[in-house]
Amino acid sequence: MRLLILNYEYPPLGGGAGRCSLYQAEGLARLGHDVTVITTWFEGEKEIEVRDHFKLIRLKSKRKKVFRSNPMEMFSWGLKTFRYIRRNNLYLHTDLILAHFSLPGGMVALPLNLLYKTPYYIISHGQDIPWFSPKELFFYHLIFYLPIKCICSRASKITVLSQQRLTELNRLINSKHHSKNYIIPNGCDIDFFTPPKGIKENDLFRILFAGRLTRQKDPFTLLKAVQILSDTDTPFSLEIVGDGPLRRKMESFVKNHKLHKWIIFSGWVSREELREKYRNAHLFIITSIDEGQSLAMMEAIASGLYLFTTPVSGSESLIHTDVNGEYIPFGEPQEISVRLEAYYKEKVMDQYRIPDGLLQELRDAISWDHYVNAYAQIIQE
Repeated sequence: MRLLILNYEYPPLGGGAGRCSLYQAEGLARLGHDVTVITTWFEGEKEIEVRDHFKLIRLKSKRKKVFRSNPMEMFSWGLKTFRYIRRNNLYLHTDLILAHFSLPGGMVALPLNLLYKTPYYIISHGQDIPWFSPKELFFYHLIFYLPIKCICSRASKITVLSQQRLTELNRLINSKHHSKNYIIPNGCDIDFFTPPKGIKENDLFRILFAGRLTRQKDPFTLLKAVQILSDTDTPFSLEIVGDGPLRRKMESFVKNHKLHKWIIFSGWVSREELREKYRNAHLFIITSIDEGQSLAMMEAIASGLYLFTTPVSGSESLIHTDVNGEYIPFGEPQEISVRLEAYYKEKVMDQYRIPDGLLQELRDAISWDHYVNAYAQIIQE
C-alpha cells in the first residue's frame, strides 16, 4: 500500500513517539509498502531525503526546541503539512494515512478524509486522548475535547498503547466504533540496547532517571526520596538524564538542600551515551503520575536493568515483582527512600542479576518487530 505517516516529531526531535514513527516507517517499507513520512524540519536536517526505502519530508514550522513543542508550534506544522499535501497532490498517491496523535496528526488527516475520502488511522501515544494526566493537561483536553472526539470518530482505526488507554478511548467515542480500536504497545531496539557483560561493581549504588522533566513525571517525589536517602549510610548517586520546564526548579531544590554530592544533571544525551548509562546503573526509577507507555522503561528492561516504577499504564506485562522490578507508590518519597535502601542492601550488595531466561523472554516481547508486524496485520485486514 501507499502509506503516508504524519508525525510532528521524528528523530532527532521529540522522544518516544518520534522513534515509534521511525521504526514504523522502516519496518513497513521493508515489508514492501511504499512509505512517505512528513514531519518537522529542524536546523541541520535535510528537508527531503530518501532513507531505507522510504521518503522523509521535513517541513519548516515554528518549532524552536528539540525536545519540546507547544500547541501553537504543533498547529503551525499541521497547517503547513495540510497545504503541502494539497499543493503536491500527495492525496492522489496515498492509500492510507497513519496519523500520530489525534492532534496535530489527526487535524491533517480529517480534512483530507472529508475532501478526498482518504482513510486514516490514529496512532495515539496517550496524552492526545482525554483525560491523560489531568492535572497537567486538563485545560488542553477541555478546549480540544470536541475536535479530538470528531477526529477519533471518523478514523478507520485507532491504536493505543495499553488497556488503560483503551478504556479512556472507549469512553470518548460511541460504542459502535469500539471495534476499530486496537492495543499495540511500543517497541524497543533490542539489538542496540543490550545488557552489560560481567558483574557491576557494588561500591556505589547508581540510580538512573531518564525522561522529560515535567509534572507528569513527578521528579520532585524522586528528589525528596533522595534527600531522605542521603541521611542514611547508603552510598549512592542519582543521575538525571533529560530536560524540561522543571529543570531549573529541580536544580534549585538540589542546591538549596545541598544534594550536589548525590545528584547529577546530565541533560539530553546521545543514544550511545544513554545505552552506556543503562548498562552502568544498578536501578532505573520511574515516579510518573501517568504514562502512555514509557519507552525509557522498555530500553532499561532491554538493558537488563532492574526497575522501580509507579503502577503506570503499559507496565503490567513488563514487571515481574521482585524479579526484574517492583512497584512504588505515587508521591510517597518516604516509602520510596526506604525501598531504595532495602534494594541496595538486599540486591546490589549481593550482586543480584535478573534471570537470563526471563530477561530474554522480555527482550523478545518488546522488540520493534512485534510493533511493526502488528501494524502490518491491521493494515491488511
